[in-house]
Amino acid sequence: MKLFLDANIIYSAAKSKLGASYLIFQLRGRFNFQLISSRLALVEAERNITEKKSSETVESFYKLIEVIKIISVDSKQAKHYYKGVIEEKDAPILYGAKQSKADYLITLDRKHFFTNEIKKERFPFKILIPGDFINNLM
Repeated sequence: MKLFLDANIIYSAAKSKLGASYLIFQLRGRFNFQLISSRLALVEAERNITEKKSSETVESFYKLIEVIKIISVDSKQAKHYYKGVIEEKDAPILYGAKQSKADYLITLDRKHFFTNEIKKERFPFKILIPGDFINNLM
């Protein structure tokens, strides 16, 4: 099963070992997940972590990304492909999930990924928050 992770999932997992975002990393081996993200998402998560968090959180981030398959996403192409569906800044996340042939896009961004426009689209993957994804597993 392939999971495409938004930057906020990686950030949250590095920040706290108590949340569902971190649990996804812990369950990876048990359920044979392939964790995938884009270079752009990793850069965003890294920037937020190094600017705002402790050295322990930064270290946790670097350990977590060791198990993530990192892909390149053409932002310009993504913005064109999903124009009118989602805000431009979030289009590369949708496009990365599509490009990687993910089964799930995992995000904490309810504001942009759970809109009426998104609900109307037929994506080849499901979009879930981490808690809902884990609840579906159990």
